[in-house]
Amino acid sequence: MPDVNIDMIYNMKHLMTVLVSAAAMLAAVPSFAVSIVPQPVSIKENRSVVQLPQTLTFYGQDKALKSLVDVWGESFAAIASVRTGSEKKADVKLYLDPAMEEEEYTLEVSAGNGAVIKGGSSKGVWWGMQTLAQVLLQTSQGEGKPFMVPGLMIQDKPHFGYRSGMLDCCRHFFTVDEVKKYIDILALHKLNTFHWHLTDDQGWRIEIKKYPLLTEVGSVRKETLVGHLSEKPEKYDGTPYGGYYTQKDIKDIVAYAAARQITIIPEIEMPGHAVAALTAYPWLGCRGEGYEVWTKWGISEDVFCIGRESTFDFLEDVLDEVCDLFPGEYIHIGGDEAPAVRRKDCPDCQARMKAEGIADETRLQGYLLKRIEKYLNDKGRHIIGWDEILDAGVTPTATVMSWRGPEGGIRAAKQGNHVIMSPNTYFYLDYYQTSDPKKNGEPLGIGGYVPLSKCYSFDPYDKLSEDEKQYIKGVQANLWAEYIATFDHVQQMILPRYCALSEVDWSEKKTSLEDFKARVKTVMLPMYDRLGLNYAKYGFDE
Repeated sequence: MPDVNIDMIYNMKHLMTVLVSAAAMLAAVPSFAVSIVPQPVSIKENRSVVQLPQTLTFYGQDKALKSLVDVWGESFAAIASVRTGSEKKADVKLYLDPAMEEEEYTLEVSAGNGAVIKGGSSKGVWWGMQTLAQVLLQTSQGEGKPFMVPGLMIQDKPHFGYRSGMLDCCRHFFTVDEVKKYIDILALHKLNTFHWHLTDDQGWRIEIKKYPLLTEVGSVRKETLVGHLSEKPEKYDGTPYGGYYTQKDIKDIVAYAAARQITIIPEIEMPGHAVAALTAYPWLGCRGEGYEVWTKWGISEDVFCIGRESTFDFLEDVLDEVCDLFPGEYIHIGGDEAPAVRRKDCPDCQARMKAEGIADETRLQGYLLKRIEKYLNDKGRHIIGWDEILDAGVTPTATVMSWRGPEGGIRAAKQGNHVIMSPNTYFYLDYYQTSDPKKNGEPLGIGGYVPLSKCYSFDPYDKLSEDEKQYIKGVQANLWAEYIATFDHVQQMILPRYCALSEVDWSEKKTSLEDFKARVKTVMLPMYDRLGLNYAKYGFDE
């Protein structure tokens, strides 16, 4: 019997074990490229495998990055557990790179370093962490098992600096926790701005300490329209409806958003959509009496009186408190759907027009906008207004939010105003998602038809020259809540259409519609399921 080399046999067995283990790891790697929404600038993947534990150890280069770890862990607890540790032992390392732009990031996964995210600021790192969550979701092997992540390198940055979703909390009120969940959804889609609609005819939702009746009286309507406004005869539920955010609530929400790298822009409507305020303080209106918080939807002829100096005292007092609560650069002042009919019979408005040399009642609105803009500019803030402000005589420094299709934005950009594109024809998400809502079981909506494919087709630069494109600051989707009474319904209207908003805003070059939908199905719908989000399962292929 020949001599047996025990060491050789052991080494061969060990080698076979290693090869089998490596083969198993390679088999666990997805056979397709990792899908990311929104589409990154660059993604390169190789066949190496990096095993990351179910409980991830994070290292943050500084205090700000360390704070992101807790927020991420809270947001994605359904995907992975989180702890912090030393740089040497960390599975995920977070660094700042001053050579990068503010929201730019890279995500590299390699056998030697695990996952490394670098960003130009905390914002860039945060968006890289959102991408990491998508990668982990796709490489999960099941509860308690490690992630088997392919080696990859993602380089990414947003095309637009303004990426936003709006929530109307006036027609229907949403709780502090629901607003926070809305902010989480924004962050999940790499949207960096929350436009918060806080005052309207049907309810004043923000506490103003100098004017307590705004919330004591103006936040409550005696009842609410049942069904659609187009249905006759009109029916009402006979139940008082109200709610508002205290200043403590607002500070809490602002801090919550900031921790997720999101800026809040409050909207305080003027001069229209003011009936709730007029009900609380009738002297703010041209008629001076007979106001009641609106119980239905539409446009009221009762607006703030521009002729009285007391109106400006009120608005400036309100804005003082608003500016104290919201640290961002912008205040949205509305400016839309403000009929001029009351001004015709108002002696104060007529006197103002004569004193200022204003020829007609419509242009009187421009006087208010310019005066309020100057007041806010002196406080270091800037205004945003709906595209009707173009008709009232807008200043070159106002930002125009184009909602009546993209035409207002095109007009504003051509005259040199900054523009946020928010066209109803592409991004009003209270519109139906299918061509036959009743057949497809859609909940009640305001009307219209904006499927996912229509959202994705939007070109923010259409009809603009290369020089004019610089004035487009970003794209926003709006969710008006006349017919949206629950937060489940909110989610169903924005998801998955927020995926299209995200990619239109973030990705300089969109992929094909088919590729986009495939990525949404691969990563975002499973993400919604994992996080317990309610999304529309109908109309995906329209």
